[in-house]
Amino acid sequence: MITNDPVLTKMGTSSQNISGEQLIIYNSDPNPLNVVSFVYENNPSSLIIDDDYLKPNSAQIIETIRKVHKNLVIVFTTSDHSLKLGKEVSQLGIHYYAIKPFDTKEFDDLINSISKAKTKLTY
Repeated sequence: MITNDPVLTKMGTSSQNISGEQLIIYNSDPNPLNVVSFVYENNPSSLIIDDDYLKPNSAQIIETIRKVHKNLVIVFTTSDHSLKLGKEVSQLGIHYYAIKPFDTKEFDDLINSISKAKTKLTY
């Protein structure tokens, strides 16, 4: 998870038990090179990207990550309701687009959907 949103972080840490997977939270530096390096070093099977933390570089970061991790399940969260942003990132192969705020149940459902999507991609 790449975010500095305390609400999203709390949801992620409480949902960790549902997914049964290790959660790594990156919130050190929104510099695109550092974010991409973090993803490459950790080689996650899924990634939650918070646009509010990475703006204005979110699309560029996703595009760069996609070049190496073509099957990575990517969830894009944002508080930006613009159609322009939605169109831009949808073309980059994200699996889920979530507009904040959302509640814990919605987040848990999202985590469960990610697990199912990853299962489908391994076959």
